[in-house]
Amino acid sequence: MASSDALDVRNVTKVYGGRGKRGDAAKTIALENVSMRVGAGEFVAIMGPSGSGKSTLLNCISTIDVPTSGQIVIGGRNVEALSRREVAKFRRDELGFVFQDSNLLDTLTAYENIALALTIKHTPAREVDMRVRELARILGISEVLDKYPHQLSGGQKQRVAAARATVGNPTLVLADEPTGALDSKSAKVLLETFSLLNQRGSTIVMVTHDSFTASCTNRVVFIKDGRFWGHLERGSKDRKAFFADIVSVTTKLGGDQDDVL
Repeated sequence: MASSDALDVRNVTKVYGGRGKRGDAAKTIALENVSMRVGAGEFVAIMGPSGSGKSTLLNCISTIDVPTSGQIVIGGRNVEALSRREVAKFRRDELGFVFQDSNLLDTLTAYENIALALTIKHTPAREVDMRVRELARILGISEVLDKYPHQLSGGQKQRVAAARATVGNPTLVLADEPTGALDSKSAKVLLETFSLLNQRGSTIVMVTHDSFTASCTNRVVFIKDGRFWGHLERGSKDRKAFFADIVSVTTKLGGDQDDVL
C-alpha cells in the first residue's frame, strides 16, 4: 500500500431533519464523528447493521450528500471546499461508481458505456479505443463489447460497470452493494474482477452487508449506530480465515455488545 491516503474522512457528522410540529427536535443523527483513512491501493469494505449509516457515509464520500460537519479529503483535496461546478468535474475525473443496479445506459453498447467515461473528458479517440479494449480483455468481457445491456447477464453488466468505473483511472472507486442483485456465481466473478482491478492499482471502497463479499477485501471498517465501531485487517490470512473473522465480528456487531475492536 502506498503511503499517501486516497481517502481521509475526518470527524464526519451527518444530521437529517429539523424541528417537529411542536417545536421539539425531530432530527436523526445518521453519522457521528466518523473518521477513517484509506491508503492508495487499498481495497476496503464498509459493513454495519441496517440503518448503521454505512450508505450515508458512502454518499458523503461520493459528494452525493454533504456532511453536517467534518471534512472529507480525497486525493489530497477537501471536497467540502469545492464549488458546485468543481464538484461535478471532481466527481467525473476522480471518482468511479459501481452500484447494485449496474446503471448502464440502455441505448449504448457495452463498449460505448465504458468509453463514455473517457469521451466526456475529451480523451483522443485512438486512446479511448485502446484503453477500452485492453481493460475489456483483462476483465474477460471482450466478447460482449458490441452488445446492449438488455443482451447481457447480470454478471456481465456489473463487469462492464466495473470497467466503466475504472477505465479513467480515478483516485477512488466506490461500490454500493455491487453483488446484491447477483447470483452466487456472478457475484464471485465480479469480486474476482474487483480483486484484479485492485491488483492493477485501483483504490476501492465498497459498502456491503455480506461477509463473503467483504472477505475479498484487504480491510473491513465497521459502523454501528452512526459511529465508527472498529476495523479488521486481513493481513496474511487466506480468504477462508478472514471470512470466519468477519462473521464473528458481524455476529457481535448485530447484538447488544458495545466492546469495540
